[in-house]
This record gives sequence, structure tokens and C-alpha cells, in this order.
Amino acid sequence: MSTVTKALGLLEYFSKSRPEIGLSNFTQLTNFDKGTVFRYLTALRDQGFLDQNPLTKAYRLGPAFIRLAAVREITVPLVSLVAPIVDRLAEDTHELVHAALPQMKGMSTLHYLDGGHGGIRVGFNGAGLLPFHATSSGIAMLAFGHPDLFKNVISGEFEKFTDQTSVQANDLTQRIEYVRSSGFAAANQWFEADVCSVALPFFDGKGIALGTISIATPASRMSDDARTSLVHTLVHACTALTSTLGGQVPAYVSSIWAHL
Repeated sequence: MSTVTKALGLLEYFSKSRPEIGLSNFTQLTNFDKGTVFRYLTALRDQGFLDQNPLTKAYRLGPAFIRLAAVREITVPLVSLVAPIVDRLAEDTHELVHAALPQMKGMSTLHYLDGGHGGIRVGFNGAGLLPFHATSSGIAMLAFGHPDLFKNVISGEFEKFTDQTSVQANDLTQRIEYVRSSGFAAANQWFEADVCSVALPFFDGKGIALGTISIATPASRMSDDARTSLVHTLVHACTALTSTLGGQVPAYVSSIWAHL
């Protein structure tokens, strides 16, 4: 693992629940020696990727991300293209809808909206990473994304979140093969108890999944008929988004979707 990879890997430890991390905590989290961690943190701070709380000296994400996020959206305007589709799905289904893109350790939310107007709702942390192995978004991405992504994920270890979470590589491989043949991913309380979801990919110009759109519901509302209806809705949305992005749905996927 290169020095750059190790340094940038420190950024993955930040989350909504852990917005600041001190030097000692970083050392414990990474198992690197304190001197090495300090050098990485100093380099990231000097480039604006981190700054320090003047009172606690703990590190937090820096202003460079604001500028880079703006550059990304100007040059690759995914959010502005995805948001209207996600919002419309949320309003039509009255459920939580989110679009996500792959990162090294999971799926990162691009945009989401809860279209519910009452009743039991699904909680969602838009700043968190969705694990590949335990979410419909992650499984759909592994099934239709770049083969290298699947290879990297399948060789790692898997965290168990609920009684329904599978942490066996063979089970994950079988699930992915099923998703490739069925055209969609469906998760039944893999990540959170009492939450089910379905997800489909949207594709780039080479027919490789660029990201996913998922609809999550309380388990009590995810009947077979409801799942079928949500999948049909996602087929139309992901086909339209793929076209808007200048991508192409692979022929075999189009054939599967046409017969759902």
C-alpha cells in the first residue's frame, strides 16, 4: 500500500458521528505508529484536506473538500441530474429514495429524499457509507459494476449488522450472481432490522454501473407486490438517468428489465 493511499485512507474514518479525531485515536484506528500518522495528518492539513480544532487539536475535514465538491459538480454535474429523479421517485412512492456512488469501503450517498408523509419511516444517515455486502445498493453495484470492485470487496472481511447479514464470501457471490440474472437487488433486513430495500444500477458509456438508486421501506410494507412495483419504477428511473448521463444499459440487462 502506497504512502499516498495510506494518507488518504485516514479520511475514511471521519463520519457524521465522528467528525473530529485526535492523533492518538488515529493511531489506534490505523495501527500505524504515531510518528507516521502525524506526518500523514500534517501533509493533509497543509493541503487543506484537514484542519484542527484550535481548542482540542483534534483533526476534522478541511475546506479543500468544499472547493473540490464545487469543481466536481460543475464539471460532472451528477447531483443536479440525479436529484430531480430521486425527488420524483420519493414523492411518487412516499418512501425513502437515495442515489449512491461507490467508494473504496462502501456506497456514498449522492442525493436522497424521504417522500413519506406520515406513519412508520426509515431512518437514514446521508453522510454515512453503505456497506457493499449488506445493502441492496452495494450488491447491485458489485453485480453490475467494474469487475475489479467485486474482486477487492470479496477478498475483504464483512461486518455483521443484523441476524440477517451474511458475512460469508460464498453467500455474497451467490447473491451477486442472482442479482445479475434477476436484474435488481433486494435486501431484507441485512443492514438494519425491520428495513427492506430494492436497488438498480445506472450505467456509464461503457455499460458499467456508475452508481445505484435504491428505495427503502419498513419491512412491514415490503410485500411481494410492493417489491415488484418498486422495481418497475426503478427500471424506468435508471433507464432514464442512464440516457441522461450519456450512458448505455447493457443489452442483456435491458432484456431482463423488459421482462420484469
